[in-house]
Amino acid sequence: MLEAIRKHAQGWLAKVILGLIAITFALFGVDSYMSGDRSGGVVAEVGDAGISREELTREIQAQSDRMRQALGAAFDPAMVNVPEFRKQVLDSLIERKALLQEAQKYRILTPDSYIASVLGQIPAFQQDGAFSQQRYEAVLRQNGRTAVQFEDELRQSFMLEAISSSVSLAAFPSNTSLGQIARLVAQKREVSWTDLPASSVAAQIKLTPADVERYYTDNKADFTEAEEIRAEFVMLDMATVAAGITVSDKAIADYYAANAAQFGQAEMRSASHILIAADQSADAATREKAKAKAAQLYQVLQKSPERFAELARSQSQDPGSAAQDGRLGSFGRGMMVKPFEDAVFSMRRNEIRGPVESDFGFHIIRLDRVEPAQTKSLAEVRGVIVEELRKQQAQGVFADLADNFSNLVYENAASLQPAAVAAKLTVRQSGWFSAGNAPPPFNHASLSAALFSQQSIKSGENTEAIEIQPGMLVAARVAEHRPARLRPLADVSAVIETRLRAEQTARLLAQKGQALVRSYAQGDELDAKWSAFKVVERQPSSELDADAIKAVFRLDANKLPAYTGFARPDGTYRIVRVSRVLEVSSVDPMLQASLQSGLTQAQQRADMQAMIALITAGQGVKIKSNAIEDR
Repeated sequence: MLEAIRKHAQGWLAKVILGLIAITFALFGVDSYMSGDRSGGVVAEVGDAGISREELTREIQAQSDRMRQALGAAFDPAMVNVPEFRKQVLDSLIERKALLQEAQKYRILTPDSYIASVLGQIPAFQQDGAFSQQRYEAVLRQNGRTAVQFEDELRQSFMLEAISSSVSLAAFPSNTSLGQIARLVAQKREVSWTDLPASSVAAQIKLTPADVERYYTDNKADFTEAEEIRAEFVMLDMATVAAGITVSDKAIADYYAANAAQFGQAEMRSASHILIAADQSADAATREKAKAKAAQLYQVLQKSPERFAELARSQSQDPGSAAQDGRLGSFGRGMMVKPFEDAVFSMRRNEIRGPVESDFGFHIIRLDRVEPAQTKSLAEVRGVIVEELRKQQAQGVFADLADNFSNLVYENAASLQPAAVAAKLTVRQSGWFSAGNAPPPFNHASLSAALFSQQSIKSGENTEAIEIQPGMLVAARVAEHRPARLRPLADVSAVIETRLRAEQTARLLAQKGQALVRSYAQGDELDAKWSAFKVVERQPSSELDADAIKAVFRLDANKLPAYTGFARPDGTYRIVRVSRVLEVSSVDPMLQASLQSGLTQAQQRADMQAMIALITAGQGVKIKSNAIEDR
């Protein structure tokens, strides 16, 4: 019982709390979602709240950064430089504001005790296993946040969770639907196929110069080279500033002395227990009976301590630890309920104590091992201390440098050299790039927009110093510019011919294949050459990819044989014949459990989307016509 409670507290509760924290940190300026900006920069209105262009730009950049971090080298800047992405971000902001206003309408408030509980369970804010106000403020400061901002974000995260949880927790699929879907998923089908090669329609392809010219005229965007620039830039970042800071031996020693506790491991203890369960809500007689039984076991163990493992297996009502001879493993302070913990940390090794009362019943406890608190030597943690002190000093140095850097970039608009010299940096050169394939650091939305603005291109002046991520400023200017250019028809005619031939081939093959499918369905298979029969499941294979499997299992199997056809990646057209359906007599329990989880999640998403749509519609959303323009 106690073991289960401990795992529960460290499992789902911690995940929920840290999930809320992660969501909150992922949002830029959640505190502004409710107030918005009622100035002329408003791009959308949601009830009484507004969304400013600055707020939208911030969120676009935040989501772009998260995608870049998640995808790594696979990230394509073009994904976030399209109107569809900006519209998606705007929609998400609208939905959040609508939900928060709905929560306010129903007076959903966040208790101070909840905020204190969340803060107390975040490891980053702890020192010696307990919440540290000093460490809390330091961590927030390093992330550019204040305690007021962060706690306000926690409150709003709680409101969002409260308004949405009732919908998500109410979703569940019916057993009938689940059983039907499980049997369909487990179904197998016997198939064979025949392929039509591209060569079978090659003689029918007709292509003229007029076709090529028409395609060129209708698809000029495909053959237009994007506008490109080559840029000069200077980058000022806190990491470089920190690396150049020298930390004295005295500062290192002083920091170690003042923070020695954080460089060690608190005392840990290993214990075993026998639990006689009696819930705190049980009546007095029940608890007294449990206490008497625990006292009796304690008396037995006083005389025969070697029987502890035997009695734990046979008498303990904590199934998790009873199977392990009562062993609970190692734990520190704050990991067990207080009466149990107080007893364990006051015992001597191999001592047996009991009965110890807790909310779960009565325990007989044996202390098995004591692992004393340990502190790492200064030599072991010197590198960590140096890095921390550099970070601390770099914040002040960087702030001064950044202010001067920004001023010099602005005051010397025609050159980055003065700002670079003052900060002891180098003016760097980029290669040619377009807005759609900008390399770092130019793939930052604000920096890219500034460089590709008509003003920057015409004047060649510096952009302002733009913070592309916390602790990193970039100023740039356009060194050279190449306008967008439509490539001549002569240069792309071969490419166009290849495309047109491929399109005609695919169309003619599909027409021929579909005609054969209709013919076969009417019983005319005399000239067909089918492959060997094969039984397939819903898993793709080398012969039938995912799209082909979908086509096979979409076929109505009430009348067999049944036929379908589809184009293949290699340019052929495959016709598949389904000759038999193999139903399962029973469904694998693991498959059914997996389907239940998936269906529940799908229903939760659908219900949540419906609720958000209903709430948003009730807020009277107004979106400006130029809301998603890339500025």
